[in-house]
Order: sequence, then C-alpha cells, then structure tokens
Amino acid sequence: MKLRFLFYFLFLLFLQVSCKTPMPELSSEAKLSKSKTISIRWTTTDPVLAKVFLDVFPVPPAVLLDDQVNVADLSTVLLPPPDPNDAPIIQKPKPMNPNELPRWDRGFELTNIDNLTLVIRNESQRPFKSIGISLLALTMMYYGTMETEAELVWTSGENNLHRISFLATQETIWAPMPFYIGTGSSIVAPILNSNRYPSHLQKYCIQEKPTKLRESMEQSITENCKEYEIFLRRLFLQNYEAIHLQLTQWEKRNQDWFQP
Repeated sequence: MKLRFLFYFLFLLFLQVSCKTPMPELSSEAKLSKSKTISIRWTTTDPVLAKVFLDVFPVPPAVLLDDQVNVADLSTVLLPPPDPNDAPIIQKPKPMNPNELPRWDRGFELTNIDNLTLVIRNESQRPFKSIGISLLALTMMYYGTMETEAELVWTSGENNLHRISFLATQETIWAPMPFYIGTGSSIVAPILNSNRYPSHLQKYCIQEKPTKLRESMEQSITENCKEYEIFLRRLFLQNYEAIHLQLTQWEKRNQDWFQP
C-alpha cells in the first residue's frame, strides 16, 4: 500500500513538468467554414455536448432536453459495427463554371437532429506501448496515452437512426523521471487513471451523480465534467472536417430547392 502511494505521489509530482498533446487547431479552410452557419435544429440531453458542439461547429444553439424526458438512451443502443464503406469521404468542392446555372438536388430527408448523443465504442490506455516507450528511454521517462473511438448517433422521426462513425482521438502525456521510476509509473498509471476513461467521465458527469465515497476516492463531479468537456473538444477538433461535411450535406438535403 505504501509503495502504491509512493508511486502516486511521484506520478503527481512529475506531472507538473510533463508534456501533453496540445489541443488540435483548425486548418485555414476549416476556420473559413465556420463563418457560414449550418441551419439545423438539434436537441440533446447532454449539457456538456450542447456547449462544446456549439463552440466548435457553426450551428445554432441546441434545444437542451431534460434528462427526465422520455427519449431513447442512445448510448445503450446495440448497433452493429460501423461499415467502413459508410465513412465520410472528404472532398474539396469543385469550382463552379461561371457559364452554367447552379443546380440543386430536390429532396427532403432530415428535419431535426433529435437527441444527439456521443457513444464511446472503444478506449484504451495502451499499457504495453507505454511501458515499451519508457524502456526505450532507459526507464527514465513516464509515458501514457488514451486512445478513443466514438460516434455521434441521433434519431430523426420515429424510427430513423443516424450515426457518424469512425471518430477517433488520441492524447499522450510524458514526463522525465529518475532511473526506473519512469517505467514504474508507466506500469502503475493505467490503474490510477482508470477513472479518467472518457466513458467513465461521461457517466459520472451527465448520467449518474457520483457518491461521496467515489468523489473522495477519485474526483468530484466538477472535475469529471471539466475533463469530459476537454475530451469532447479534442474529439470534435480532430474530426472537424468529417463532421462538418456530414452536417452540410444534411442541411443541403433539408432544403426544398427549386431545380431549374
């Protein structure tokens, strides 16, 4: 027990001089795309998602639903594995011929995004990778990583379920440490950091209120929500182009354009 607390103390100490993966930055094209609002109406029961999604993407504010509203819990829906053929293909818009009149597809598919939910599919701290990198650094470096795969799901109408799959994010942290301490910390850290899995943060921020015992052993609900917000921001920024492409395509299909 004393050894565990020693590792925990050293781990916290060296985190003060650690290096983390910086928050992703948008490309110049992505920054320009934020100047045009995407006209969609969307609802969600996740207040943190409502805040971050609005901050990152050029969409109107969400209609925040009370968690007591009778809506499907999309985080528990058993969906089949995502089909790689459904992954969005990022394509640059073709230049318009000035001698041709613009033509739009006439159609109507989606009116609302109902109960937008982030569903976390896979997450791992890659402990063997962390230990291997620490050994390559002659046991004098702590290395940790958190890799997550998620998708956005929502309903439209009564039976239509939609999803944006293949959203992935990775965050790494490393710090120089004394001889052998680096590898020891890399071994112990996944156990000490088990409460920082994104699914855990999501659960004890918006789905359940942690007990006093859990807060004393792990961290407060405020800290859970803070780290969950950082995770969402990183995920959306790293996958901005794919999500933005889907949003603009849905907006276009929602419009009942006259086709000349």
